Amino acid sequence: MEEIDFKNKKVLIVGLGLMGSAYAASFRNIGFETIYALDRNNEVLKKAESEKLIDKGYQNASDILPSCDLVVVCLYLHDALDFIKKNMNNFKSNSVITDIVGLKRKMVENLDGILRDDVDFIPGHPMAGREKNKEGFTSAKIFEGKNYILTPTDKNKPENLDMMRSLISKMGFGRLIETDPDTHDEKIAFTSQLCHIIAASMVDISEDSKVTQFEGGSFQDMTRIAMINSDMWAELFIANKDKLVDTLDEFTESISYFRKCIEDENFDHIKSRFDFIGKKREEMGK
Repeated sequence: MEEIDFKNKKVLIVGLGLMGSAYAASFRNIGFETIYALDRNNEVLKKAESEKLIDKGYQNASDILPSCDLVVVCLYLHDALDFIKKNMNNFKSNSVITDIVGLKRKMVENLDGILRDDVDFIPGHPMAGREKNKEGFTSAKIFEGKNYILTPTDKNKPENLDMMRSLISKMGFGRLIETDPDTHDEKIAFTSQLCHIIAASMVDISEDSKVTQFEGGSFQDMTRIAMINSDMWAELFIANKDKLVDTLDEFTESISYFRKCIEDENFDHIKSRFDFIGKKREEMGK
């Protein structure tokens, strides 16, 4: 793959929150010619400008979109769709749009037939983030070694896909996976959405605020993600309900099996299932 020079490209980050600010920090390291940000919070934009995280912030999309070669939409699912649809006439000709939304079917299906022929939308999902919504901007270090998923469409131009692959590599991601939107949403229901529900449910069933005094690490590891972004995850759960409900049914079946074995004091069944699961997890790798 030919080396991509990003120094002559202008990029716009839409939404300068946890992920948007990490993208800005990473793009600064990569050396984009100009880094712009669009956000409704002017104080956030001014802070980002003063810290040299971005070159200039905007609150009106039409003021800056026509100048940008790459647009990274760091918004929730429906906000991301609304932004792209409403600004379709503002995007620069031959520009590339990508997103960070945690589901891909809804993005691709809702934009099909709406995108201009001279604008390339490449759906993406960086598997990185922070579990707490703290104040301040996020370091680009959250991307190091993590997975990045692309779900290219048959309309994407090869040179733009190569640009995204190069960019993802330069951002420090450890692995790039390319798949279709349906497979993405099915796997994410298991590896991400189910995990957040389990973590939240574990905290939900405890009435003891001091229970962490009795844990040796397992509870902390399993509930780290329970401090959830409720607006975003509720939206994603419902949007992926077909895949997620199937996954929850399978999980409930497994839990019910263990419950029955424990109730019946069936040591051999519990041991053999754990032995099987241990080998299965080893085969999954990292």
